[in-house]
Amino acid sequence: MASDKSPRATPEDIALVKKAEDEIKAEVSVFSFDIPALKKRVPDDDPAQAFIQAHLYLDHVITRLLSESVPFPRHLQLDRTGFSQKLQLVAAMGLLHPSHIPPIKVVNAIRNKIAHQLDYVVKSEDETKLRSSLPKGTDREDDGSQTSLAGLLRLLAVMIDVERQQRAFERTMRNRAMANARVVLDGIKID
Repeated sequence: MASDKSPRATPEDIALVKKAEDEIKAEVSVFSFDIPALKKRVPDDDPAQAFIQAHLYLDHVITRLLSESVPFPRHLQLDRTGFSQKLQLVAAMGLLHPSHIPPIKVVNAIRNKIAHQLDYVVKSEDETKLRSSLPKGTDREDDGSQTSLAGLLRLLAVMIDVERQQRAFERTMRNRAMANARVVLDGIKID
């Protein structure tokens, strides 16, 4: 057992405590994908392709969110876990706002129809289902006009990545509080 005289704070703890909250926010507020590539890959002129590509982005963000949120992500074997199971884990862990789960489920259902039915064509009902599953007002532009289907799919990917960034910030701030406790217990003065 370590004595009360042994230091608890590490150099990493001290560095984290010294960081300003704005600096931490800037470090974690980075998208996990390239926004211009998202705009290009989720096209306005091909609804089936838009759903397939948006699903890939959603899967990427959800996988990243899960791997960043658990101490030993390799035990989840996320590369061998299906999209629905990942989404269930995210929902159960409260990693995404509950209002974001239904539209992701709609995208998954439509993507599955496209992927598993040779003659499936995206219908206006699919778009209506997606729009009605989104949080109120999400499907409108600033001028009040309706956002395009591809625009909605891109927005959903961006919204959940912003939420992933927020979770990263919250984790880092919790770690900073614990580091600060160790610094205080060791009697270290931070300038």
